[in-house]
Amino acid sequence: MAASIIGIWFSGANSRPQSARLTLADGRISVCADGVVLAGPLALAQLTVSSRLGSTPRFLRFPDGGSFETADNDGVDRLLAPLRPRHGLLHRLESSLRHVLLGLVVTVVFVWGAVRYGIPMLAEVTAFSLPPELNRQIGDGALELLDSRLLAPSTLAVAEQARLRARFAALLASAATQPLQIEFRDAARSLGANALALPSGTIVFTDQLVRLAERDEELMAVLAHEIGHIERRHALRQVLQASALGLAAMAVTGDVSSVSSAVAAIPVLLTQLGYSRAFEHEADRYGAELLARHGIDTSHLGVMLSRLENSRDCVRHGDCESPAGGWQDYLSTHPPTAERLRRLDAR
Repeated sequence: MAASIIGIWFSGANSRPQSARLTLADGRISVCADGVVLAGPLALAQLTVSSRLGSTPRFLRFPDGGSFETADNDGVDRLLAPLRPRHGLLHRLESSLRHVLLGLVVTVVFVWGAVRYGIPMLAEVTAFSLPPELNRQIGDGALELLDSRLLAPSTLAVAEQARLRARFAALLASAATQPLQIEFRDAARSLGANALALPSGTIVFTDQLVRLAERDEELMAVLAHEIGHIERRHALRQVLQASALGLAAMAVTGDVSSVSSAVAAIPVLLTQLGYSRAFEHEADRYGAELLARHGIDTSHLGVMLSRLENSRDCVRHGDCESPAGGWQDYLSTHPPTAERLRRLDAR
C-alpha cells in the first residue's frame, strides 16, 4: 500500500527549493517531481525526521544531505506510525493545556528566582573575587566624571575640612578591605545635600550636606553608612547586576536599540531600584554596627535621614533653597525614610 505527501525538496547541493512529492511504497521512501526521482528509494529508518511541534513544518532529512519539508504533519505521522507509534515529547507537552500552563508557571518562577536571588548572589561572589585595582579604576573614573559635570570645588574653609577629616579618622581606620579617603565638593546646582561612596574608597561629602548637619556625629553616621557601601562592594555589584540584567533583556528582546527593547528595559530599571534599596538597608545595618563599636549613638543616623527628608520636602513646597526634588524622588534608589527609621529602631 502506497502513501504520499506533498512538500518542498532541498537537494543539499544548493538552496533552491523544488515542489515535490514524497512517497512510501513497499516500505521504501522516494521523492519525485514531474515524474523524475530526486531521492531514494531507501528505507524509512534511514531518514531523520524532526519532531512534531504544533503546526510547524516537519523535515525529513536524507543521508546524502537532501531534505524534504512539509506542512502535512498528519501525513508524516501516518508514514511514521509503523516506527513511532507515539508523538515526540515536545509535541505531547505543547498539545496539553495543563502541561503548557505548568511550563509557564515553572518558567516564570525560574526567571523570577534568577533575577531576585541568582543574579545578586552571582554579582556578590564576583565582586569580592575581582582585584581591588578594578575598584580603584572605576572609582577614579567616576570621580573625574562627577567633577566635570556635577560637582565643583568645595567652598568649605580649609580648616573646617581638616577638622572634619580628623573627626572622621577613627571611622575611616575601621575599613577592612581598602584605604579610605574623604573629599569635599560643592553641589549647589546638582546633587544638593548628599554623600557618595565610590568603589576606589573615596567618599565625597557635599558642602550642602555638611551645612545641613547640626552635629559632627550626624556626619559621622552618614560616613559609617557610606563605608558600608564600600566594604560591601555595592557599586561594583550594582554594575555587575545591571550588566547581567541588560544581557538577559537583550537575549529576550533581540535588538536592544529597538523600541520594544526600550519598553522591555522598564522592568529592568525597576528591578535595579529594588537592588539599590536592598543595598541601602545593608549599608544602614553596617553603619549602625560601626557606630556602636565606636560608642556613637545610632540615632544620629536616623536624625540625619529625617533632616534630609525634611530638606527635600521643603524643596517640593518651594520654601527653601536646594536643587532637585519633585517627581524624580519617586524613583529614588533609597528606600522610604520612614522604613529605614523603623529598621534602625528595631535594632
